Amino acid sequence: MHNSTIIFQIPEQQNLLADRFKTHKTLFNRDVLNGVLTIFDEIAKLGDEGVRKMTRQYDGVALQEMKLDDNYIASCIAGLNPALRSAIDQAIRNVQKVNAEMLPKSWEKEIRPGTLIGEKVTPLDSVGIWIPARKGPLISTAIMLVTAAQIAGVRKIVVGMPPLPDGFGDPGTVAAAKLAGADQFVIGNGVSVIAGFAQGTASIPEVDGIYGPGPGGIAAAMSIAMTYGKKSVLGIGPSESAIIADETADPLTIAYDLINEAEHGPDSSTVLVTASVDFAFKVESLIWNCIGEVKEKRRQNLQQVFGAKGKGAIIIVSDLDAACEFVNWLAPEHLMVVCDNDSEKLVLNRVRNAGEILIGEYTPFSAANYAIGITAVLPTNHFAKAFSGITAKDMIKYSTIGKLDKTSLEELFPIIQQLGNYEQLPCHIKSAEIRLWAEGLHER
Repeated sequence: MHNSTIIFQIPEQQNLLADRFKTHKTLFNRDVLNGVLTIFDEIAKLGDEGVRKMTRQYDGVALQEMKLDDNYIASCIAGLNPALRSAIDQAIRNVQKVNAEMLPKSWEKEIRPGTLIGEKVTPLDSVGIWIPARKGPLISTAIMLVTAAQIAGVRKIVVGMPPLPDGFGDPGTVAAAKLAGADQFVIGNGVSVIAGFAQGTASIPEVDGIYGPGPGGIAAAMSIAMTYGKKSVLGIGPSESAIIADETADPLTIAYDLINEAEHGPDSSTVLVTASVDFAFKVESLIWNCIGEVKEKRRQNLQQVFGAKGKGAIIIVSDLDAACEFVNWLAPEHLMVVCDNDSEKLVLNRVRNAGEILIGEYTPFSAANYAIGITAVLPTNHFAKAFSGITAKDMIKYSTIGKLDKTSLEELFPIIQQLGNYEQLPCHIKSAEIRLWAEGLHER
């Protein structure tokens, strides 16, 4: 059909496209999982020394202290230039407002006369937030996750970070996390810090919830932490985005949107889905010009994403239904919809699987990543089919509430009696029956 390496027409080239995304479903394999389990065992056995050992081995840094002291944290905040400090403060306020709106409240309701039900919402006592930095600092991730924990009411927020060559954490990220509400900072290899959060060491406190993005090893560590009774959100892996657009969109704008998430790293994925062949080729021709303008470090990432073995693609479909079908299969972390009004409504109605949905020509991925206040810590690798992005809602737990009066218990007693008999649990019946005897409602 054409000579492009990144344009695919489906269903005609479905197999080629499937081959390009063949690794997408596997965030981590069994070998990675086994390696992470070994690190958890090392941390259980060696504690802090195990974290230092793993940090030397995997990060190439010999740690002196794993905790950041108050003087360093204060110097990080003092070192922010005024413009960046202002941006951080405003971003925190925006994230606070969004999470406060989302946060569930405790409630009670009488659903039948004499029967009260409800839920008590309680924040986790403590959380560990992992902020990666292998591909560069992520101030925005620190702001979103720490602020979510603070709004949820978590009493102890501990931030874990990889070390810089000097053994400290990235100053801007430390400052942002502290301003957002972090109580403590620990430095070390990612998997080993998460293992520390799950089990506790002399320097790393055991916590109740562990959250944060990262590659396969970090995702595997979060999965294993859940077997220790720690709350987490799974599938927060390498960056990915999708765009559904028609000819009403500006091709140059869409080209920049495609490379927006791709610049995070060579394992990023980014796709445009459109029913317009002409629009697809216009965007493709502009992508390479845009990539040429990027500085070398990030340009290499982009060249790999849109190269022969990357997961950058422009997909031509027959119509919007097919576009939505593809997006529901991909379940992208970020989805942008730039179409005419009728098409936009159709897409919003039919897309079921996406970590976030950004609507219209003035809502770029970067606005959601940094400024709107909605979370950009979102599920990847098809996990958006079952998981959502991390917000304050993930840092609380629910206790269900039930309360009966005397008449209500009497009305429910036949259910208790019949089910208790069938399940051969006589004490279940007796515990209800004795209350009714005590009130003289049943004879012994």
